[in-house]
Amino acid sequence: MDSVSLTAVDEMDAARAALKQTTAGVLDAICAVLAGLYPEGKYFAVNNWTIYDANGRVTRGPRNRRGDIRYPRHLVGDWPLDRLPKRITRPHLGKHADSRTRTLNDLLRQARRAGGVIPYGVAGRHYQQRLTLR
Repeated sequence: MDSVSLTAVDEMDAARAALKQTTAGVLDAICAVLAGLYPEGKYFAVNNWTIYDANGRVTRGPRNRRGDIRYPRHLVGDWPLDRLPKRITRPHLGKHADSRTRTLNDLLRQARRAGGVIPYGVAGRHYQQRLTLR
């Protein structure tokens, strides 16, 4: 009985280690999608979904013809992936770009739970968890 439980634990540890190795790719895909949505963005502050430019200012992103922000930063994380432009999402997310249930927030949450490490750094005026988009 002990040998069976030891092999099960070994298998679980191996699966967890393999999952942790893939989280870097998921975080890179999220950064690539956000870099496509916000062309002038440099850093993505994970805690409050803020995009900063190279000068440390908050960037609003591209605007539509009426002058409204096309991808509001406080909403884009909760939008289904199929609502985002396919020319941006499909190269990085593949078939998941057409998902009506998955969101960028869900992908980020799953990467964190799988053991993905989001480094701390200066974004704007704050020292916080951030990802570099470019």
